[in-house]
Amino acid sequence: MVFSINLRGKDNKYNGALRGILILCVFISCLLTHAQNTASALSYNYSAIAAHPRLLLSEEGEKILRSSLKRNPEFKKIDTYIHQVSDNLLGEAPLVFKKKGKRLLAVSRKALTRLYYLSYSYRMTGDKKYLHRAEKELNALCAFESWNPSHFLDVGEMCMAVSIAYDWLYDDLEESTRENVRQAILKKAFEPSYVKDNAWFLERHSNWNSVCNAGLVYGALAIMESEKERSVAIIERALKSNRLPLEAYGPDGNYPEGPGYWNYGTTFQVMLIAALESALGSDHGLSEAPGFLESANYMLFAGGPSGDYFNYYDCGKSQTARSSMFWFAQKLNNPSLIYQEIDMIRKGVYTSVVSSDIERVLPNTLVFGKELTLSDVKVPSQMMFTGHGITPVSFVRTSWDDTKGKYLGIKGGSASDGHSHMDQGTFVYDVGRLRWAMDFGLQSYITLESEGVDLWNQDQDAQRWDIFRYNNLNHNTLTINNQRHNVEGRAAIIETYEEKYEQGAKIDLTPVLNLDNELKKATRKAVIVDDSYLRIEDVIETDDKAVDLRWNMVTPASAEIIDKNTIVLSQAGKTMLLQVVSEIPVQMAIRLSETPPEYKREFDNKYYEAYNQKNEGTVMVGFDVSLPPGTRNRFVVKLVEGIPDITLKKNTFILDAPDPSSAAEGNKRFYSTSTIGISNEGYTYVMDTPDWQPYGVTDIGELANKAFRFRIHAKRIAGGTVQDAGIDRSADGQLGVRGGDGNGIDRNEGYFIGIDLSEMPSSVRFRLTGIGFTHLDASEACTIVNQEKRGSMLVFSGKDRKNTRKVQITSGHQRKLADVSGLDISLQGGRDYKDFLSLFNTGKKGNFRISSFQFEIEE
Repeated sequence: MVFSINLRGKDNKYNGALRGILILCVFISCLLTHAQNTASALSYNYSAIAAHPRLLLSEEGEKILRSSLKRNPEFKKIDTYIHQVSDNLLGEAPLVFKKKGKRLLAVSRKALTRLYYLSYSYRMTGDKKYLHRAEKELNALCAFESWNPSHFLDVGEMCMAVSIAYDWLYDDLEESTRENVRQAILKKAFEPSYVKDNAWFLERHSNWNSVCNAGLVYGALAIMESEKERSVAIIERALKSNRLPLEAYGPDGNYPEGPGYWNYGTTFQVMLIAALESALGSDHGLSEAPGFLESANYMLFAGGPSGDYFNYYDCGKSQTARSSMFWFAQKLNNPSLIYQEIDMIRKGVYTSVVSSDIERVLPNTLVFGKELTLSDVKVPSQMMFTGHGITPVSFVRTSWDDTKGKYLGIKGGSASDGHSHMDQGTFVYDVGRLRWAMDFGLQSYITLESEGVDLWNQDQDAQRWDIFRYNNLNHNTLTINNQRHNVEGRAAIIETYEEKYEQGAKIDLTPVLNLDNELKKATRKAVIVDDSYLRIEDVIETDDKAVDLRWNMVTPASAEIIDKNTIVLSQAGKTMLLQVVSEIPVQMAIRLSETPPEYKREFDNKYYEAYNQKNEGTVMVGFDVSLPPGTRNRFVVKLVEGIPDITLKKNTFILDAPDPSSAAEGNKRFYSTSTIGISNEGYTYVMDTPDWQPYGVTDIGELANKAFRFRIHAKRIAGGTVQDAGIDRSADGQLGVRGGDGNGIDRNEGYFIGIDLSEMPSSVRFRLTGIGFTHLDASEACTIVNQEKRGSMLVFSGKDRKNTRKVQITSGHQRKLADVSGLDISLQGGRDYKDFLSLFNTGKKGNFRISSFQFEIEE
C-alpha cells in the first residue's frame, strides 16, 4: 500500500501540522489493517466466546436436560447414580499427589470423576454441599507440586477436570479458588506443554494427541477472559496438531488401536469437539475428517451378543459405557447407534465402576443425549461393517437379538502399529450370549513395566513378543515354522462377502507369515454360512521348502478330541463342534493356556517368564500339520453347534459358582446382584459379568425373554449386631466372606440372599430346593433360615450326608447339594424378595464355602 502526500504553498502555516496529522492517521490505519489481518488469521473470533458455563452444557442446555430426565427413565437412573456417588464423596478426603510407577494417571482420573460428578450434581440440584466439596477438591489439586508432565496424559485429564469445575461452578466459586485454578492451568498444564520432552503428543496420530489436546483446550476455554493471549495460542496450536489423530479414522471409521482405545481416544476427541462447539460455535471442521463420524458404526459392531468386545490389540474384554455414542447419534440423526447403549444402561453397565475408569465421563451421556427420546430408538438395520485403513476389520451380526444372534469379527493389520499384538488374521465368534473363539486381550501395563519389561519396543526380536498374550502363538491365527509374525508385514482385507449365504471377509496373510519368504501365498477367509455356522478357510501355497503350520484358537470352553478331525467344546450346558476338513492328515491339538510360566515358547524353547498373567478358564485348540514344498494346501475349519449337554430335568435352574471366578469380591464389596435371563427357547443365560453361571431350561412359555435378579449380601455378627462384610471368591468362584479366621465362611459369618422376581408372572413359583456346600466337615454347622416364614429353619452340618445328593448339571459337571426343600421356600412371581433367606456359620470352628443354589420352577 503506497500513500502520497503533497502539500503545496510555502505560506500555508498549517502545512506542517496537517502533514503530521495525516502521517499519524496513516500509521493508525496501518495498525488497524495489521490487527484485522492478524485477527483474520485466527480460527475464531475469540471475543465472541460464550459466557460461563460454556463447556458442553449451557444454561439453556441445562433446561433441555431437565426435560430429558423426565422423558427418559434410563437417563434418570444415571442421574440418580451420579448424585449417589457425589453424596459418597462428601466425606472423602481430597486427593493427594501419589504416582504409581511413572504415572499419576489414576489420580487424574479420580479427579475428573469427582469434579465432573460434583459439578453436575450442583448444577442439577443447587445444593451447596456439592459446590463446597468440589471447591475443596479444586484447591487441593491445584496445590499439587505438578500434574506429572513427563506422562502428559496425566496433565490432560487433570486439566480437563479442574476446567469443567471452574467453568460450571464459576459464578459461585471464591475468587481465591478461581485464581488458584487459573494459575495451576498456566503453570502445570500450559507451560509444560511447550517443553519438547513433554509435548511429543503434538506430533502423534494416537489417542495421546486427542486426550492431551482436549485437556489443554478445556483449560484455555475455561480461563479465556483472564488469559486470552495464552489461551488462544493453546487452541490454535491444538487445531493444527489435532488433525493428526483424526487421520487414523480414515477411510471407513475403524479405529487402529481397537475398540478399547476408541472409547478412550474418541471420548476425549468428542469432548474436545463438543467444547469448541459450545464455547466458540463450531469445531472448525475437526468432525469432518474422513472416517471420524463413520467410526460410530465401527463401535456399534465392535462388541458381540456375548457382551464382549472383539478385543484385539491392547483391549479389555468386557464392553463398557460409551457415552460418546450419544453425541454421534445426535450429530448424525441416527438414534439406532445407541441401541446397545440403552440395553447396557438398563443392565447397570453404565452405572458400574470398571478398571478402565471410563465412568469418569458418565455425565457426557446425559449432556450429549439430552435431545433424544430413548423409547423411540429402533433396532439397527445394518448387519455388517468392514473397515480398511491402518488395521482392517470386518464384523458380522446375524441378529441384534443377543439371545440368538451369531457374531464374527476378523482383522488384519500389522504388529508394527500402536498397541498391536501379533494377531493378524485372528477372529472371535459368538453364538448368542456365549463366546466360543476369544482373545486374551491386553495384560496390564503396570504388571509388565514394574518387572522391567521393554514393553514398547516393537522390533522383530523385541521383548514385547515374548509376552504370552502378545505373540502369534497364542492368538486365533496361523504360525509358520513356530516363528514370529513378520512385524514389517501388513495384512489387508482383499474381499468381503455380504450375501445371506456367506457373510465375512478374506484377508491376505502372506506379508505377515513370510518372515523368510517361506510361502508364495497365504489367505484366510472367515464367514458365517447361512446364519448357521462359522467357516474358516485357509489356503497356503508353499515355496521350495516344506513348512510346519500351526492352526490355533483360544476358547473359554472345555475341550475334548473325539476323533482325528474333531474337537468338542463345552460351556454353560452348550456344545460346539470344531471340525477340520483337509486333504492331508492333521494332528489335532489341545494346548494349555491357564498358567503361562509353566509352558515353553516354541520360538526359543524357553519358559515364559513369571510376569505373564494367568488365563484362568481358557484353553487353546487347533491342529498341527507339515506342508510339502511347492504345494497348494486348503484347510476348512467349521464351528457347528452341537446338542446341548444340560442333564437337569426341565424347569430346574441351578446358579453355580463361575469357573474361573469372574464374580464380584472385595473388602468393601458387601453385596452383589446377578441378572439371569431366560431366552426365547427357555435357556437361562447371564446378562452381565457373572457372579453365578446359570444352568437350566424351562418349557413354561410365559418365562421366555424374562429375567430375574439374584442378590447376595455378606454379613458378620460382631458385638451383638449384624454388620456388612466383604465378599470373597475362591479361585473356582465359590463363595466366602472376607475377614475372620480365613476367607471362607467362618463362625458368625454368612449371607442374606434375595431374589427379584418382579418380571416373572404371578402364576409361577420359584422353590429353593438345594444349596451346594463345600469344605463343610462334621464339626461345622450352617444355620439356614427362611426369612419369609417365621420359625422355619434348618441346621446343616457336614455329618448330614443323608441330606446331600449329587446333581448332574451337564454331562461333565456335577454338584453335591444339601436338600433344603424342608424349609418350604416358595417364592411367587411378580414380587421382589429383599432377603428371603439367611445362612450363617454357627459351628464352633472351621469354615466352608457355598458353591450353588438350586430352584425348581412351578406353575
